Amino acid sequence: MGDTNRQVIERLYEDVWNGKNPNTAEELVHDAYVIHDRELAEELQGPDLYNALASSTRELFSNLSFTIEDVVAADDEVALRWTMVGTHEGRLFGVEPTGERVELAAIEINRFEDGQLIETWTQSDQLGLMGQVGALSEIN
Repeated sequence: MGDTNRQVIERLYEDVWNGKNPNTAEELVHDAYVIHDRELAEELQGPDLYNALASSTRELFSNLSFTIEDVVAADDEVALRWTMVGTHEGRLFGVEPTGERVELAAIEINRFEDGQLIETWTQSDQLGLMGQVGALSEIN
């Protein structure tokens, strides 16, 4: 029997999001993979979408690192609470790069099918991130 769903998501974060081995997505992400509430998901799916999400995040934030804080697995779903840290190096929320270290917390639910990641829902602290890069002053 292959990796458990928990092991799959942990490998994906270490290899793809933390940049150790982006090719892992080809093995562990289902061809029909989708993520909800991301514009990029309208254009891509499967491992291409997963890798594009990670690489576009790395373009915005250098020294990018994801830490999984909590994992809860049940049936075909794995819930995560994670923290991302990185240096703001790309245009974000209409704000030019600040070069400042930022931190983003999130909770996500991942659904698996046949040992591969097929669907993700994420809720992240976008308002907190906006504050860290100075985007909130742009709204006022």
